[in-house]
Amino acid sequence: MKKFVYGLLLVLAVLAAAIQLGGHGYFWKALASTYFQGHSTAHIDDANNFAQSVIAAGTPQAWPKDARYNQKTLDPAMAAYLQQHGTAAFVVAQKGALVHEQYFGAYSAQSRTNSFSMAKTITTLQVQEAVQQGLISSFDAPLTERLAEYAQDPRGQKATVSQLSSMKSGHDWTENYYLPLNITTDLYYGKNAEKLVLGQGFEREPGTEYEYSSGSTQLLGVFLKRALQAKEPGLTISAHLSRSLWAPLGMESDAIYTLDRQGSEGGMERTYCCIFATARDFAKFGQLLLQDGQWNGQTLLNKAFVERIRKPDLQPYYGHSLWMDWTYKHPFYFLQGHQGQYVIVVPSLDLVVVRTGQTRDKKTKGPNGITPAEVYRFVDQAVALVQ
Repeated sequence: MKKFVYGLLLVLAVLAAAIQLGGHGYFWKALASTYFQGHSTAHIDDANNFAQSVIAAGTPQAWPKDARYNQKTLDPAMAAYLQQHGTAAFVVAQKGALVHEQYFGAYSAQSRTNSFSMAKTITTLQVQEAVQQGLISSFDAPLTERLAEYAQDPRGQKATVSQLSSMKSGHDWTENYYLPLNITTDLYYGKNAEKLVLGQGFEREPGTEYEYSSGSTQLLGVFLKRALQAKEPGLTISAHLSRSLWAPLGMESDAIYTLDRQGSEGGMERTYCCIFATARDFAKFGQLLLQDGQWNGQTLLNKAFVERIRKPDLQPYYGHSLWMDWTYKHPFYFLQGHQGQYVIVVPSLDLVVVRTGQTRDKKTKGPNGITPAEVYRFVDQAVALVQ
């Protein structure tokens, strides 16, 4: 028995050494942040597993409440579905006012949960803010404008900012949220996101093929960071997001951006994921897009830009960091994040719908075979609440 135990310990020691020496030290943090906390993947309450920076709110602008506020209840089947999948919040607004607002379990209107890939959309909007501020030459600027690392790469020379946003740059990446040893896990749990994404070349001609990639949006974040600091040394992505969107939108709460390492160590925001905010504040991004970039009489985003990102690109249901289905009976577009984080906009009915939560139905697809079926259910439930 002792020989077996010693042999097992030796095997584990060799395996641990191989993981560490193979450059996969992030594995231990991934293990501690998921399985040791009762999860099989990243989760919406994992902010305290990481270094953080604050996205400061300005003067709060509370959501007005419609006269119909919470007058109707959810369909019983929908309520059961939301409970089944650990929903944190389900919020519906119409014409800029809350119609329905419901929180589940320990969550409340003050709970800040992880955006996951909804942050990709916010990063795209923030890049456009930098364009409008003259910090980036154009939404179609070449990557080499700020990423000199690709100046000698024939494909990298052709790639553009907008191609990163539309997932067609050809940047080499393999997207996987569950394999313990892979580049996406490294990006989430590792300590140098900038070095990791810049270490990837281009596997195909830019503009020729769609491939969803968190690495593309993190690379977009590196481009943005350098553009900001070229103008104002020390200006962080979090601080710029605060002054450009968070404060102007009158967000009700500060948000959290998680970093790859402590800011004092040169850490940067993980721009492809990981903004922790309330459901009400996430909803304001849907409202901003619904209003074509206008907010309280001011232009925060150019209308032409908003129209552009809502149109399909190489993939018929993806534009620039926005998903969509314009063929549905209630056409919609939406921000989407891991485990079923959504901000959905239904323009024909002036609706914004937010769902945040722990899990989602990964298998069942909607009519287009790509969009999760639950998105259509959320749209239909929101329509039922306002009609």
